[in-house]
Amino acid sequence: MARGPLIPGLREYDAPKRRRAPALWFWVFAAAVVVLVLVVVGGIVAGIGPLRALGSAETPLDPTSWRPTADPQLIQVAVNLPESGLCTGDEVIVRALERPDVVEVSAARVSPRGQEKCAGIGIAGDRTWVDLTLDEPMGSRTAVRTSDRAPLEQEQAFTPAG
Repeated sequence: MARGPLIPGLREYDAPKRRRAPALWFWVFAAAVVVLVLVVVGGIVAGIGPLRALGSAETPLDPTSWRPTADPQLIQVAVNLPESGLCTGDEVIVRALERPDVVEVSAARVSPRGQEKCAGIGIAGDRTWVDLTLDEPMGSRTAVRTSDRAPLEQEQAFTPAG
């Protein structure tokens, strides 16, 4: 058999192609599996990373009123604290569903899943103000609570002392 180029006139020779060692592919696969497991475990157990929603639990709260700010697309919403108060790892979030004539507002307490009972911060009946950024300025729209469609009371705009 002739040992020349595959196509006459070209200087290519039929040589075996280089292959990566099988051990290299094993370690690449093993590293990918370890990273995937760490991300999932971190999301579920510690509530961190891109899967942190898996490690958190939401408890609905009642928004009671709202007030405008200097930015027409930013309002602050007053949310009643739960009777047990807030734990140090808790976060209060407010969501809005915007319509042309109404803004539906809902609130929730987000806490790490499986968190033991804690000494709550705050007193039952207290409220906290949470910033809510809207897609469009509030203008003359009405703010209502999503759960029962009750209108939220508008309070005076917040002006920092100074």
